[in-house]
Amino acid sequence: MMQPGRSLRHIWFSNHAWGAGGVWRRRVLPQAAWLLLGLIMGFAVVWPVLQLQWRAFADGGAAFTRLAELPRIERTVQVTIVLALCSSALAVVLGTLLAWCSSLLPARLRAIGEIAPILPLVVPAVAAVTGWIFLLSPRVGYLNMALRQLPFLSSLEEGPFNIYSVTWIVILTGLLLTAFVYVFVLTALKNMGQELEAAAAASGASPARRFFTVTLPLLRPSIVFSAGVVFLLGLGQFTAPLLLGRTTKIDVLTTEMFYLTMKYPIDFGLGAALGFPILIAGLAVVFLQRLALRDQRRFVVVSAKSRYDMRQTRWWAAVVIGVYLLLTTVLPLAALLYVSVSPFWSGTIQFEVLTLRHWQSVLKNPSLLDAIYTSIKVSLIAIALLIPLGFAMAFALVTANRVSRPIRALIDVIATTPMAVPASLMGFGLLFAYTQPPLQLYGTTAVLVITYVTLMIGHATRLQLTTLMSTGSEFLEASRTCGAGAWRSFWRVLLPMCRKGISATAALTFVLLFHEFSASLMVRSARTQVIGSVMYDVWAGGVYAEVAVLALIMVAVTVVGVAMALAVGGRDSLKKL
Repeated sequence: MMQPGRSLRHIWFSNHAWGAGGVWRRRVLPQAAWLLLGLIMGFAVVWPVLQLQWRAFADGGAAFTRLAELPRIERTVQVTIVLALCSSALAVVLGTLLAWCSSLLPARLRAIGEIAPILPLVVPAVAAVTGWIFLLSPRVGYLNMALRQLPFLSSLEEGPFNIYSVTWIVILTGLLLTAFVYVFVLTALKNMGQELEAAAAASGASPARRFFTVTLPLLRPSIVFSAGVVFLLGLGQFTAPLLLGRTTKIDVLTTEMFYLTMKYPIDFGLGAALGFPILIAGLAVVFLQRLALRDQRRFVVVSAKSRYDMRQTRWWAAVVIGVYLLLTTVLPLAALLYVSVSPFWSGTIQFEVLTLRHWQSVLKNPSLLDAIYTSIKVSLIAIALLIPLGFAMAFALVTANRVSRPIRALIDVIATTPMAVPASLMGFGLLFAYTQPPLQLYGTTAVLVITYVTLMIGHATRLQLTTLMSTGSEFLEASRTCGAGAWRSFWRVLLPMCRKGISATAALTFVLLFHEFSASLMVRSARTQVIGSVMYDVWAGGVYAEVAVLALIMVAVTVVGVAMALAVGGRDSLKKL
């Protein structure tokens, strides 16, 4: 029955207005919200880099003229290219070898053997490099001192190894990057059936021939992708060149950018010009990856659980993995531990003079404790922002029917950019962006939080995207069918299903943030120090025992983060590092 005082025309108009409002709420407002998220994160991620590069081309490209006039710039570019190419080649070879060795381990060693090559990721790069300095410093390195005791090396006054050289910068960088390649290749190996290997064996092919003619070609996509990743990481490498090249004036483009931040006024245009080749190389690598893998169906093996096990057990595989773990983790940590309890770093080992006074000095130093506290505080604040932002961006990428294609493309670019731009270049761009109006945040804790969020938004998005994709959409659809609204389905169904993945992402992101070194050095100030930046200052001051203590504290906090990741996310959480 028609309500009193309302005409049919009025009722018709009201119903259509509400219908239009429903369309507005269901379609226009959500798209506007996703667009706003993309624009805000795009401003935070892309704008600093674009603004910095714009500065490089200002005044007719005067920054590039100053770049050409830098002393030893040709040598710097040469070392940067050699480091990227050689370290990535070493990482690809070693990572593939370690993945193959893991597949050859005896069953009772396989669970431990698969995790062992990932453990170097738990040790911060700055701690690992510092440990190797204590081992292979030409005069007082512990390994060099031990080797000079051998009869055929007793005449040497230093060496035989000099870690302050391009060769050792390449070797250490390659060893640190090997774990990345290992994770990609091992995953491909475990997902690949062995039927083709069995067919090759039935045709009389030897194990070596099967590996090079069957297995290796099938691994090509993962090898090509991981090679691109480690090449970009090598191109933007900062820690090893800074700590090892400072003594002998071996520089790369990223360390030259860092030295600019130590001068006032900072020549941001020159820094942008230094970073421009790295951006171009990154774009070229992405293009070449797509070109090499444009028809990935050539590398697909459709198989259920394989009935074949053509990879015979080899005990020497455990030896290869053990040697890698020894070189990358055990020896550096042992050197750090001994130096931290020694009166001073002398190159000789004397257990009767060990002391804890350096630990006491660090733990009683207010500035050092404040840096440790700031690292933890800023990391936790950044995680509190990263988890919801990353989840929202991942949700936008996985729900194609709710988010328009242009907005998803925008969010995808935003999630990819921080993972493609070296942290040192991103840090330099952020330093430029937040020392200028309207956001002059330099010298505040806020700039560290923004830096960490910008660097890690890609990781937070990708990790949670994997979690969302693994949950499927069936339970959400069932919830909606039973009459639950979108928000109720989200809170009561989706979030509980993703809780484990979200917790693992938070723990792993904390580990990565606590490791962060290069961008922190770029944006730090005298009032805002984190453990990595203050550790560099102590290193530059020559107090090596306290450097060892700070490095071990970094490792200890990292181990706690990894333990949290394993507790909430299982053993596979380590592989997400």
